[in-house]
Formats: sequence, structure tokens, C-alpha cells
Amino acid sequence: MLTKKWTWLVSAVLIVLMFALTGCQTVQGLDLAQAIHTSASVKSSQSKSSLKLELVPGDTSKLTAEEKAALTALQNVTIDLAVLKQDPQHLSAEGKLTYSKGSVPFKLSTDGLKVTLSIEGAKKPVVLDVLGGSDLSFLQLIPAALQAPLGGAVAEIKPAIVDWLLANSPNPANVTVTPAAETVNGESLALQKAHIALNGTETSALLQGLLQNLLADEDGLKEVISQLYDALQPVIDEQINAGSADFTLNLLKNKQLVVGLVFSPIHDLLEQLAGSLTAADASGEPSLSRDLLNPAASLQADIYFDANKQIRKQSLAVNLPLPDSKIGASAAKITMSSEIWNIDKPITAVPVSAEGALTVGTGSSSIYKVLGNLDKQSVLYALLKNDLNVTKKEIHLATDGSGASADMPQAYINANWNTMVPVRFVSEQLGADVAWNGDTRQVTITDPLTDKTIVLTLDNTTALVNGHEVQLESAATLTNSSTYVPIRFIVEEALEANISFDDATHVVTIKRD
Repeated sequence: MLTKKWTWLVSAVLIVLMFALTGCQTVQGLDLAQAIHTSASVKSSQSKSSLKLELVPGDTSKLTAEEKAALTALQNVTIDLAVLKQDPQHLSAEGKLTYSKGSVPFKLSTDGLKVTLSIEGAKKPVVLDVLGGSDLSFLQLIPAALQAPLGGAVAEIKPAIVDWLLANSPNPANVTVTPAAETVNGESLALQKAHIALNGTETSALLQGLLQNLLADEDGLKEVISQLYDALQPVIDEQINAGSADFTLNLLKNKQLVVGLVFSPIHDLLEQLAGSLTAADASGEPSLSRDLLNPAASLQADIYFDANKQIRKQSLAVNLPLPDSKIGASAAKITMSSEIWNIDKPITAVPVSAEGALTVGTGSSSIYKVLGNLDKQSVLYALLKNDLNVTKKEIHLATDGSGASADMPQAYINANWNTMVPVRFVSEQLGADVAWNGDTRQVTITDPLTDKTIVLTLDNTTALVNGHEVQLESAATLTNSSTYVPIRFIVEEALEANISFDDATHVVTIKRD
């Protein structure tokens, strides 16, 4: 299905889409920017929402039977949520994910940017650490002591972030505002409806305009970072006064230095997103504007405001043609609806217990940890493993050095005619975690899918698999700063994947289903 980059692109676009749609104009007496600002400042509320993804079948002639079955299973996927927002940092929700083979009820609660999930079919709760597992470069500048309070600080300055986005949003041409009588949580309300209708080209132009404006508004970005620093400063001072030995914390006392250090990687991230909206590069990476936001795409949004300029109801319909789709779908249709009530009334969120929880980040191995935490007979396991094929991997390694590059260690054939492969590269590609202990000269591989722990010692032909000794054909060895082991041991015996060799091309292929 969608690649990791596509998922990130679509997620990022949905985040900025609201601001690109509303712009900063006043239409028929409704100041859209002020209304969005007002809604972003809401402290507490109740809401419900529904999101639906529909894949329209296309040319399936080149798909395998397995791929056709997955496409059929995923043609209609819905997520329903009922949310209690207590304050900007704490909310809880009860929801259900439904697709053709069943439903997955779940509960969640947030504490800043940490999300705790209780999922039907999971052996224990899951804590998603949005920041802890992220590979965003600017987060690496933040000391561990500030990771937890960072989510609360971001929530605190949300209005400032919204204002910065709105100030840089271009005005869409096709916006109309009309009176509307709507029902919200069973209550009839007199509202104003802002209706936006755009094709893909117009939407792409708005997104590109917004991102270019954000990149140009360097002072605005620095001001947002400055406000985030101010929100975190009490925690910084508390840690320093408590005698923390973290050298980075003392560096953070210099606000001007911090703002300068954080500015560059965030600016680079915006440039990356802006570049992803333009034509594909030489590597053949997909282009959002070319492949999805083309003239045949369409977007319609209705946003309903009350007399206090609060958003009370929303609906969104997006149609994305997929002319060159390799998944057998001709288009993707996304619809979303939501309504909100009890705005700024006393609301009490219901936290999900995190006792004994599995903590995951946003790294590539997280999905394997989640799978390892699921009952293999559960609906969610079947969805992830069998229909979305999240564990399906294929790695190609040349054994003659022809595929060598600076960032990819190569396989080779040793004097014993054993094919040796870089253990960290192969293990991580297949979803396992790898740790190195320099004192014992040992590599420890933890595979959540097979529930195996493998310990390898350099220059030793004995390995441990879940504590049991296994003899290797050749000893683990250090080559070009990487630990190498025999391919049949690490792939077939330890990680339970499959191997094939092409004698003509000298390429070994590793597959995991």
C-alpha cells in the first residue's frame, strides 16, 4: 500500500490544509482567520468525528491473488471517535476502526504528546511517544528531561502556531459563506457555513503558496520558537536548580542560542515538505502535486461557525485519482465529518491506564513491536499483517561488491564459502532492534515478530538464541566497522525469513512475509 514517505506527506498536508483553505480573508462578514484562531484557543470540549477511506477499484490484472484480496479487504475503512477534551494537554477518546473483515474497538488518552492506547486484541496497553521515537533532527537537540513537558509546551503555544500559519496562508478563490441550520449533538443551531471547492491544481497551488510564505517568514518562525522556549523555561530552570548534570540543559539557558539552533532544522523540514509538492526528482520519488493533486482531483470542505466564531461542525471530501497506481486502485476517496459541543465547559477526560504498557516511538521497528503485542487471532493483527502487509520486506545484496555505497554495507563470501551479511543492516531492515556492547564485544538482536533474542560474540562460532547455544558455520566477524554473520543463520534460523541466490547477478535476496 502507501509507502512511509507517502504516509508522511499526506499526514503533513492534512495538517496544513485547513490553513491553506481558509486563508486570512473576510468573506461575507465572516473573518475566517479570526474564527480559526478562536477555535484553536478552545481549552475543553466534547466532539465526535468519522473518517472514511474508500479505494476505487482500477486495473487489477497485474496484481497477485494475495494483493487482490488485500485491495478488496481495504476498499472501505472507517474510524469513528468520541472525544473528551479536558484541556490542551489531556483528552480521552473511545473509537472503533472498521473494515471488511471486522472492527477494532480502542480507547486512548493523551498527556501532552504521549498517547496511551488500549486496543482490542492487544496483550497490554501501548504508549506512543510521538517525540521519543521521532527522527526529526531538531528534537535531538532537546535533553531527555524536557521530552515529557515539551508536549504540554506545544499545546500551550498552539494559538501562536495557528496565528503564524494563518498569517502566511494565501486566500483561496472559491469560498462562499451562507446561513445554515444544522444539528450538533441533537441541538438545532443557526450557523454560518463556509464552503470551499477546489480542484487538485488549485489545492496544490495553495499548499505551495503557504509553504513558501512560511519559509520566507523567518522572523515569524523564530517568534514561535521563542514562545516555545518561554513555555519550557520554568522546567529548564527547575532542572538546573535541582543540580542536573546535563550539559545541554546549561546550554539552554541562552535563549538566543537555542532559537538559532532549533530554527535551521525546522526550516529544513519545511523545505523538504515544499520540495515534496513539486516534480519528482531524479531518484523517481513520488510527487504529491503531480501524482495526487492533479487537475482531476477535487476537494470540498464545509466549515460551520456559530455566533461566537467557534467551529461547531465540519465536513471534508477529497477525491484523489491514482492514474499510475500499482495497488489496483484508480482513485482514493477520503471523507471526514465532525461536530463539537460543550466548548470551554468543565470536561473530565478518562485516562487509559499505562501500567505494564509497551512504549513505542515513530521509528521503523515500532510496527513490529505493536504486532508482537497483538493476539495473532485478533482483527487488528490480520489487518496489519495480512492485508496491509506491514512486515513484508525484500532486501537485495550484491556479493561481488558491485552494489557498494557509503551507507549500505555489502554482503561477501568468505574463505569458508559462507555468505556473510551485515547483521545490523539486515536485522533492522527486517524490523528487529540491534544493540552493541563494546565491553563484551557482543551484538544483541531483539525480534518482536518471532519473540527471539539473539546474542552474537565477535570471533566466536557460538551464538545464543533465547538462551540456547547454536553453532555458526563461520564466526561473527568485524569487517569495515560492521559485524558480519553467516546469512543462513541470521535470516533463516534467527529471523525466520527466506533467502534466494541469483548466480548470474551475484545477488542474494532476503524476503520476509
